[in-house]
Amino acid sequence: MSSPRPVRIPRTRSVPRGPASAGDLLDHRPNGAGTQRAFRFALLYLFVLLLLDLVLVSLDLTSSEASSPGLQGDLHLFLAIAVLLAVGSVVFALSPAPRFVDVRSTAVVIVGRWGSRVTFPAADRLDARVLRHYSAGWLSSQPVDLVSVTDLLGRRHTYQIESGLLSPPSETADP
Repeated sequence: MSSPRPVRIPRTRSVPRGPASAGDLLDHRPNGAGTQRAFRFALLYLFVLLLLDLVLVSLDLTSSEASSPGLQGDLHLFLAIAVLLAVGSVVFALSPAPRFVDVRSTAVVIVGRWGSRVTFPAADRLDARVLRHYSAGWLSSQPVDLVSVTDLLGRRHTYQIESGLLSPPSETADP
């Protein structure tokens, strides 16, 4: 048996990934109101879920069979399911609200909540349909639209974004 010798594994140099390469960046638009609405809606949902869980747990603990070992195991299972439901629902509530929209000269790039990037046609050729309009209120300080947008491959994506976020950039340049 030969003695082990060090082995050098060649590695390619990683090139830092820049933003999307779909033309020059014209405007970087954060989705403030859409994000605010998604977070507040998730918090409202968690509050209601917590309130319902507290009521059900207190009813279970005040029942005549509360000290039974079988029911305590069921209570732990109920609380575990409630936690899973809470985490899944928060992810579901935050997913349609992208972090920001990059308007480029040849395309619009939407960066999702979890970092995914979807490229759409330029803002003047964008096929965006408003499915629902939410006026400003206690869930968001500015109006928010639920929009459906067609990407370059013909697939439709649904986003919760601040009203006017997908509008074409203004033609007037700042001096």
